[in-house]
Amino acid sequence: MKSFWTGAAIAVVIAVVAGVALNVTGQSSAQKFSTSATRLSG
Repeated sequence: MKSFWTGAAIAVVIAVVAGVALNVTGQSSAQKFSTSATRLSG
């Protein structure tokens, strides 16, 4: 059970860091992760 809580805590930390990184760069996730091969409307 301890490994579950550790994994959940790490997932939350990764999500927070990713959210802060996207806010700092001023890009949406669609802009950040789009390539010429993908079509994301927005």
